[in-house]
Amino acid sequence: MRETWIGRRYLALVERRLMPLAERMGMTPDRATLTGLLLALMVPLGFLWHPLAGAVLILGSGVADSMDGMLARRQGSPSAYGAFFDSCLDRISDGFYLAGLWVLFWPDHHPLAGGLMMTACMTASFLVSYSKARAESLGVPLSGGMMERAARTVYLVGWSLALAVAPSARGLLLWTGATLYLVLTASTAGGRMRRARRLMKTEAPVA
Repeated sequence: MRETWIGRRYLALVERRLMPLAERMGMTPDRATLTGLLLALMVPLGFLWHPLAGAVLILGSGVADSMDGMLARRQGSPSAYGAFFDSCLDRISDGFYLAGLWVLFWPDHHPLAGGLMMTACMTASFLVSYSKARAESLGVPLSGGMMERAARTVYLVGWSLALAVAPSARGLLLWTGATLYLVLTASTAGGRMRRARRLMKTEAPVA
C-alpha cells in the first residue's frame, strides 16, 4: 500500500507534519512503537464506549506504528532488532484491533459466533504476516497482496467508522465487514503461499 498514490500522500503528510512534532517531543523509534502498542491495547475499551473511539484508537496506533521506522531512518538508528521488535508488537496490535471489534458483538449480535468469526479473521491476519516472514527466513522474498498490514488497518478504521455512523444497522455491518475482511485476508495469505511454492520450486525428496 505504501507504493500507491494514497500511501505516498499519507507518508508525505506524516513526514512533513508529524515527524517534526514527534522529534520536538523527544520521540524515539522504540517510544513510537510502544505508543502504537499502548493505543492498540486500549482499542477494546474504546469500542466498549463507542465505535468512533475504537476507530480513533486504531488510527492513532497505526500512525504511531508507521512513524517508528521513519524516526529510525531520520535519527540514523535503524537496526535489525528494531525491525524484529516492531514486527512482534504489530502482531499484538493486530489481535487487539480485532478483539475490539468483537466487543461490538456483545450482547445482541451472537457473541459466540462472532468470537469464532473474529478468531478466524485473526488467524488469517497472522498468516498473511507469517507467510512473508517464514518465506524470507528461507531466503525467498515474499510480499504483496491486497491485505498487507497497512491495508488491514485502513479497512478496520473504515469498518469502525461505518459502525459508528449507522448504529441501527450494526448487526448487518458487523457480519458483512467481518466476512469481507476474512475473505480478503485469507485470499492474500493463500496468494502468498502459492507464490512461495512457485518461487521455492520444491522437489519431491529422494527415497
